[in-house]
Amino acid sequence: MPNEVLVLVPTLNRPRMCRRAVDSLLHQDFASWDLVIVKNGGDSAEYGKVFADLLSHPRIRLLVMHEAGLGNALNAGLSLYLAGHQYFANLEDDDEWDPTFLRRMHQEAQKSAADVVHCLQRQKPGQKQSNGGPMDVKMLRHRNWINFPMCLFRSSLVERVGLFCNEAGPATDWDWHLRCTAVGATYRFIHEVLVTHHWHGSNYCLQQQDSQFVKEKLKAGGYG
Repeated sequence: MPNEVLVLVPTLNRPRMCRRAVDSLLHQDFASWDLVIVKNGGDSAEYGKVFADLLSHPRIRLLVMHEAGLGNALNAGLSLYLAGHQYFANLEDDDEWDPTFLRRMHQEAQKSAADVVHCLQRQKPGQKQSNGGPMDVKMLRHRNWINFPMCLFRSSLVERVGLFCNEAGPATDWDWHLRCTAVGATYRFIHEVLVTHHWHGSNYCLQQQDSQFVKEKLKAGGYG
């Protein structure tokens, strides 16, 4: 039987950062999870070395695919492995979860029956974006402040919202939240810092606020 939470880690050419992210999952004080590392193109040789000791782990799968974008990478993992899991979470390969992340998120999801539970993040070495906060649908139509690693999603959302949009690129999380709120998804905010977001020279999300795809859809009323 699958565990409660399916964790997806999409990654491209950052094996050592990715290993740090995966290690933060291995140190969770909540054990009911399965992991899919989606190797989204690039060189696989270094990943084989960095993850050699984990490839036989019963709850970890490495899915290797041609580079096809963040949305497609997440969709591949969901399509193959979501069945049977009550929840899923997307951990970016350059971020980390505190050891209590999954336990606290799962507790709140069970207690509140919310579709999405989300928390606060810390940023290293300095702050370049919001650390998070309660969902505000009006504010969301101007910018996103709830990154994927800050969330636990109820799996049934996929039936209501659909899979992730690859065309949104670095704003895939923004597009997903807009679509979730458009179908009336319920959000539960935990005022706790449970995620570390690392800034470095190749951060994907720095481009998010300039997402023409999302802005054009907003202008056209494409989010309900």
